[in-house]
Amino acid sequence: MPENSQRDGAEWVADLEKAGRDYLARFPAGRSPLERVLLRRIERRVGADQEMQTVPRRALQTVLDTLEHEGLFAVTGQLARERDTLMKRGRSARMAVRKLAEKGAPRDALSELEEADPELEFQAALNLARKRHIGPHRREEPDRVALRKEEGILARAGFGRDVIRRIMETTPDDLQDI
Repeated sequence: MPENSQRDGAEWVADLEKAGRDYLARFPAGRSPLERVLLRRIERRVGADQEMQTVPRRALQTVLDTLEHEGLFAVTGQLARERDTLMKRGRSARMAVRKLAEKGAPRDALSELEEADPELEFQAALNLARKRHIGPHRREEPDRVALRKEEGILARAGFGRDVIRRIMETTPDDLQDI
């Protein structure tokens, strides 16, 4: 194999395309996160010299355009699964979508994910309540100040008033029915 500085564009395209496909098979990602990963790969191979990076960077744009044309960045289904996973861990739909946006998910795909199933949102709030020992999972009878603090915890986590109200009204006896 030729030295990295002497590789031609076709070799870079093949290498970056394989790496990109492998990455997308493991992680749901948009164009910009994949671009960052592949840029790090280029920098590891040729160093920080901008002149040495011209051919690999052109190959990178070719690979990204090819993958986008094939629809591999249309990750709405993957993003929905990742949002649901975050919600099972106790995040609200709003916070889960924000987290996905931070990772670089496309805005148009995220706009479709804003509204979540209300029951799934309630289950996410219950999971947070269980972790934080609030709501139906509290250990002792709270006073008015403690109730406001619990409501604040849920509100800062991104849950709406209706979900917060349901959590606060749920009793430990009701948990067996849920």
